[in-house]
Amino acid sequence: MNIKTINRKIALIPLLFGLAGIIFFSSCSKNDDDVGGDTLIKRYGLTGKYRFQVTPTMMELFPVTTGSIDGTVTDEGNGVLRLRFSKFRANPMPFDMTVDAQFTVAETAKGLKIHNVEGTGYFDADPPAGGTKPGENPGFEIPEEALQQGLHSNGKAKITGLFEKNPDGSGSMQYDLKLDPGVALPVVVMIKSIQKLN
Repeated sequence: MNIKTINRKIALIPLLFGLAGIIFFSSCSKNDDDVGGDTLIKRYGLTGKYRFQVTPTMMELFPVTTGSIDGTVTDEGNGVLRLRFSKFRANPMPFDMTVDAQFTVAETAKGLKIHNVEGTGYFDADPPAGGTKPGENPGFEIPEEALQQGLHSNGKAKITGLFEKNPDGSGSMQYDLKLDPGVALPVVVMIKSIQKLN
């Protein structure tokens, strides 16, 4: 083997190290970008019992009422979370509201983005037995079409939103969610976590 061949092989060594470094750093960067839902759930402590502020709105524009209720967020496995609360009612709502919705999370610059899991969103509205009393103002009337079709979404409700830094500057994080009930009501439900209870 002559000296020119040896010199060429020696010159290739830094190039090979450089190429190996690029491959290594690019694979590390890809792993950082593709953090799985299970990791995010643990990292941000997304599960637990929460106090939620619930605001049903007409077509997402006009609040009908607002109130709070305790609910839970549980880890269903494979990066899926499940939000549940039952029998929320605040005057002048003409029904009790129950929500059971599943979602996944993905990291963004603003926080964690909530992605609905299709076919797993349940919204149930149960009007009071016997309807409203004479002279009672229910706030809005339940459309006849909704009463005929039923006020149970059967998996068609959809949840979206964020888990983001609390705007009060405390450094804590909060859920800021929007639920499309998937029933024949012109209602979109805004759901915010106002306190983590455990």
